[in-house]
Amino acid sequence: MSGLGKHFFTLTAMALAGCFAVCGAAEPAPVNALPNGGFELTEPGASGRLIPRTWTIRTSGDSYVEVVPRQPDGHCLRLVRKGTPPRLHYDGFPIKDTTPWTLTFETRGTGKLRAQVSANEASKWTTLLDKGVNAVAEWETHRFTIVPSPTATAFRLQFSADGELFLDNVLFGHPRLPGLNLPPSSKLTADADTLLLLDFETDLDPFQYFIKGDVERTEDGRFGAALRQGADAYVATSAEDFLDSHAGTIELWVKLLVPGGERVSRPFVSVPGMRGLSLVRDQYGHISFSIQRHWGVGVRVWADGYARTWEPNVWRHVAACWDNELVQLWVDGRLLHSAPTRNVPDSFGPELRLGAPGMVIDDLRISRTVRYRFPVPSSQ
Repeated sequence: MSGLGKHFFTLTAMALAGCFAVCGAAEPAPVNALPNGGFELTEPGASGRLIPRTWTIRTSGDSYVEVVPRQPDGHCLRLVRKGTPPRLHYDGFPIKDTTPWTLTFETRGTGKLRAQVSANEASKWTTLLDKGVNAVAEWETHRFTIVPSPTATAFRLQFSADGELFLDNVLFGHPRLPGLNLPPSSKLTADADTLLLLDFETDLDPFQYFIKGDVERTEDGRFGAALRQGADAYVATSAEDFLDSHAGTIELWVKLLVPGGERVSRPFVSVPGMRGLSLVRDQYGHISFSIQRHWGVGVRVWADGYARTWEPNVWRHVAACWDNELVQLWVDGRLLHSAPTRNVPDSFGPELRLGAPGMVIDDLRISRTVRYRFPVPSSQ
């Protein structure tokens, strides 16, 4: 039960379902909107400590946050206050309707953990939950219910610590949310909607792919083999064969070999030209997905500076989905941005570029359907 196999989401749902059954309630267990509530996705922080991905960390002075092992296996989050309280927050949970949300989490240690949930209403943040819980020597579970107003469009979840304590198994969601399985915990498979699936277990066919520069297969992939692209690397194939402009999902695991804040744009998947497409970490550290029409941007979803502090050599899952209604962008299971679809071309340009110099890619799949969709307010 280590790594992504921790199965926190399933176990928590089963536990909550059992509670509902005992209490006589008929409602199903909530689905977790957090992709990293068990703190299994990590990366090195500036201090050298492991920090959780998808969460935003705020510390000052000697206070710190770090991911540590939890016995008998798995991980949890350690929060230590030495001055200003360390803070952990997650922004951007879209609110579709007034369905009540459930927040559960586990704590142990000494001191107090403060949990806050705010809702964006008419561009102003309103606090709906502000509770402090005392940590004790053994793990203890806490549960709260939050009901959004009809005008609320997004949630913000925040924790802050006073003392030295541990946090784990954070669940925030409700039963009607989709179970997305993001990021994927195993190698992807093909189905009837798959247009392209590359796991790089064999060499690319030189008659189907244009390959130039320092390009090599490596056995050090996310799930087996992967494709490493060094200096002057260029890998491309036919966009007509593997892309549908009307609907689709592009997803892959990518490991940048350079810092996230370097001033060079590095597209993960792209179609050059006036009917283009780009899933990219750009020269400003932004992550974005855009579709072009007649050289102009038809639609773009992005997260400003999201990759600016990324350390190199960390596998991350990136996905973009579109159809005639909505475009959404994901990194490591976190929904970064949504936008209404507009000005999408009838077809894309002829060339589909895969990766770029300075990265390793694995398990790249392109589909002609939307595989991941998080409900958003009708105003979006």
